[in-house]
Amino acid sequence: MTPDMRSAVRIAIVVAAVLALAIPLAAIAGARDGDTSAGDAAPPSFTRDVAPIVADKCAGCHQTGGIAPFPLETAGQISSKAALIATAVKSGVMPPWPPGRRSPEYVGQATRTLSVQQRATILAWAKAGGKVDGPARRAPAAKPPEVRADETLLDLRMPTAYKPSAPKGVTDDYRCFLLDPKQSGDVSVTSARIEPGQARVVHHVILFRVAPAQIAEARALDGSDSGLGWSCFGGTGLAAGDDAGSFVDSLNDASWVSAWAPGWGGNRLPDGTGVPLARGSQIVMQVHYNLLNGRAPDRSRALLTVAPASAGLTPLKTMLLPGPVELACAPAERGRLCSRNEALFDLSRKYGSGAAFVPAGLLILCRGTASTPVPKATSTCDRRITAPTTIHIAAGHMHLLGSAIRLELNPGTPRAKVLLDIPRWDFHWQNAYALERAVNAAPGDVVRITCRHDVHKRMHGAHGVPKTPRYILWGEGTTDEMCLGILQVTRG
Repeated sequence: MTPDMRSAVRIAIVVAAVLALAIPLAAIAGARDGDTSAGDAAPPSFTRDVAPIVADKCAGCHQTGGIAPFPLETAGQISSKAALIATAVKSGVMPPWPPGRRSPEYVGQATRTLSVQQRATILAWAKAGGKVDGPARRAPAAKPPEVRADETLLDLRMPTAYKPSAPKGVTDDYRCFLLDPKQSGDVSVTSARIEPGQARVVHHVILFRVAPAQIAEARALDGSDSGLGWSCFGGTGLAAGDDAGSFVDSLNDASWVSAWAPGWGGNRLPDGTGVPLARGSQIVMQVHYNLLNGRAPDRSRALLTVAPASAGLTPLKTMLLPGPVELACAPAERGRLCSRNEALFDLSRKYGSGAAFVPAGLLILCRGTASTPVPKATSTCDRRITAPTTIHIAAGHMHLLGSAIRLELNPGTPRAKVLLDIPRWDFHWQNAYALERAVNAAPGDVVRITCRHDVHKRMHGAHGVPKTPRYILWGEGTTDEMCLGILQVTRG
């Protein structure tokens, strides 16, 4: 469901470490974990050794007009940030990669992270003074989408430009746009590439499938909000699921198509699979705008490759794994909304009466009862697999008070496997991760989502975290929270 390639909070910490504390370059690389060998060896060449790494791993976001806070395009720009680059590399903040060591390997991971040798090269160059001996290199140009035999390329563009906005004090704008692929027959989406109109302000994008029966509802949402599209924090605002069925049925086959974040995403789906798009279906493009980087008008687009039904692709389905969220105010906090009942009434006021039933529904789904909700910082929920399932892609979603999230198969058993573990959750960096080796699950196996939240984050109020004390429940807004695992799977 989200994720930019830069956390403004972490950048601020790194900048403060370098500027306010005046960390010397010698100390930055002093621990020598991953540094070059000691002695009188010549430092790495900027042009030969360092510039290719920066172009490949950094410049995709650190470019003029990009989402990063400063460009790294010229030798002078890179050299002037040598201390900052070394600090970020040494601490593991950059290049950013949320999955922790318990996570499995993912497709494209090597292109997103630094090798031991690349890390050593950067640190040794910075330790030697960050000198340049020639020009920098440009970031590699994006290749055109691959269109295979029998596939068609669809170019879905927002009808007009949208200028992001938000109430005073709010730094994020979530906007949904209804796009019509105009398909006369059933097809399957095999790849998706999102191209932001304003890379600096587009934080992440998620594409959702809209079944023909839902189009009237989507158009009503579009018409009820002034301007292009409609406001849609958390999801599209549409009823879950494409067809009539139980609540669990809608969770087992949700409407996710693809997602994108700067420097990642929107790639080809696993070979032989595709997200079904029935004749007459449409697409909702949800765009998260980061207003800390401006409010320039944006006209983003999605490039989809689709294959006809005759291709016989295995349907790739999205399985949602929500967990209850019950977070009491911290002991030192006081306020009317610290009452759970008042918080429920507030949910109903903001999002309609149905929103107030979701917390109880999740307690029943995950804990078996909603009669005695117990607030906890850590929440879990187990879902039993009912059919042979192959897990291809994993993602997690929380809001601003999220601290850590994990998806596991058969936890606590000899067959336990971690599907995704993010030990330091960052709301401003949300991705979906394709497993390098798909994981098979059998009927009776259990998938568990575990989320940890921290109400103390709002006491700092950083990067849009609301400071108002309140009992936190599952909800769509920035003052609410979510605990959600997302798996893209094939069955049978």
